[in-house]
Amino acid sequence: MNANVKIRGVAVYHPENKVGNDYFVQHFARQGKDITGLLEVTGRETRYLSNDPQENPLTMGIEAAKRALSQTGIEGHELDMIVFSSGTPEYVQPTNAVKVHHALGGKNSAIVYDINSNCVGMVVALEQISRNMLSNPNVKYAMIVGAEQLNKYSRTNEEVPYSNFGDAAAALILERVEDYDGGFIDSSYYTDSSLHDTIVLPAKGFSNIYREDLEESDKRIEWLPFDTDDAFLSAKNAIERLLMENGLTKSDVKRYFLSQFAKKNIDIICDQLNEDHEKFKFIGNEFGYTGTSSPFVAFAKSIEAGEIKRGDVIIFWSVGAGITSCNVIYKY
Repeated sequence: MNANVKIRGVAVYHPENKVGNDYFVQHFARQGKDITGLLEVTGRETRYLSNDPQENPLTMGIEAAKRALSQTGIEGHELDMIVFSSGTPEYVQPTNAVKVHHALGGKNSAIVYDINSNCVGMVVALEQISRNMLSNPNVKYAMIVGAEQLNKYSRTNEEVPYSNFGDAAAALILERVEDYDGGFIDSSYYTDSSLHDTIVLPAKGFSNIYREDLEESDKRIEWLPFDTDDAFLSAKNAIERLLMENGLTKSDVKRYFLSQFAKKNIDIICDQLNEDHEKFKFIGNEFGYTGTSSPFVAFAKSIEAGEIKRGDVIIFWSVGAGITSCNVIYKY
């Protein structure tokens, strides 16, 4: 039996400050907008938003990383790879992964880098690092850290981003294991670059960020209406194809951990697959949409609730701006 990659553990961090829907309903009512229908579609009830000016995606990610190490009993100096995923990174130089490495007491031989695939980033990182570890026996332990503060970068007059996002970080530890009957199974991607200009941060690009005539709103996310029906249909097609190609059926799948962008979208994929709604973990009612970490916050909460066990087949899927999506099948 060949080596495979085991998900050793996952941990989550979020700020303590919980904000309910009433704040956003009143905020947009003052602008003459009713967002109650939007909140119903997205499934929002609360979200965690930091009120600490010193807290950012990097500090949240480091806290999640420390929790993951504590949970698994692995030391920072044992990590052979650290990858940081965010669409709102605190730094462009140096990599945020270098900062995480320093905070954890990482070793000199560790591979460290950032990945920015926006909201699908942690799923992409899981796929790429799993494949790397399968072919590289020198990587025994890898950590993926994902964190966002999308609300902070939202325009306060744009209903979807401002009311939808929450702050959170997740850290996942992977282990290369010999003779392991489980782990990474397969993956696939879908990209529709015709939507490349629908979600843009900063709205006018970094090259214009210091222009004196640039309005404050143009330093934030520009969020234009767009149709993601094809992206969500691609999830159904990709899942069915990968299961078939790997000798599995939908009855073999214990849980699906999808983008938590909107409850409606999860329900659409569930119905397209003709699956049981209980298989689709939804935590967006409590956490809001936490971007790159959202499928893994759902994953962590499912483990806490005892909903999955070792040997269960699980599926991760998410979608990022642009748009691009990634689908990964694992045997937990």
